[in-house]
Amino acid sequence: SREEAAFIRPSPSQGALGGVAQKTRETMLLCEAAGYDVILVETVGVGQSEYEVASMVDFFLVLMLPNAGDELQGIKRGIMELADALVINKADGESLGLANRTRQHYQNAMNLLSHGGFWVPRVTTCSATEKRGIKEVWEMIGEYRRGGEASGELAARRARQNGEWLRKLIDRHFTEEEKAQIEALGGWDKLMQTLEERLKEQQGRHEGGNKWIGTGGTSPFGHGGFNP
Repeated sequence: SREEAAFIRPSPSQGALGGVAQKTRETMLLCEAAGYDVILVETVGVGQSEYEVASMVDFFLVLMLPNAGDELQGIKRGIMELADALVINKADGESLGLANRTRQHYQNAMNLLSHGGFWVPRVTTCSATEKRGIKEVWEMIGEYRRGGEASGELAARRARQNGEWLRKLIDRHFTEEEKAQIEALGGWDKLMQTLEERLKEQQGRHEGGNKWIGTGGTSPFGHGGFNP
């Protein structure tokens, strides 16, 4: 990148499904810790399973080409349900009319789906070559963020994503014996509930001025802790 304030890091998927690398989420956290306030995650494409990124970002934008809806048959319904916006690029020159028809095709498909919450997914066009519509896309993302913060849904979405991330880490790294121990403690939902309660207790201690941190009385699993 020519912009000194920007950092670009290619991350090969290395065979990982979902369109992102196995450590994409950890990389995002590292960038946030380094002070980057805007993080763009570009996937390898939209196919049969390349929408894993939706579980780790605030705004899921699907970028499409002007094909007058020809790709509508190939795009998974799951992606349509997860997308916060669909943007048809290359809406310029001879492709302008085709891009507008493509937008209408996707808009009709989006209208058939039910969407709850404060946000209704949008379909729009842009042209990177003519630098047209880019500003409007960014303003749309800003509108989404402000609405999500005001309604509390953005914080709730991040909380769900953190829970899903933890679950995937457990599935990936825990043995069957260790997973059985979690089931013995009441299952995944009980585990998450206990963790949230213990974290709130610790937060209350810190807000009250008590900075003591230990293991015996603070473990989410009680005094004995959890050591598979």
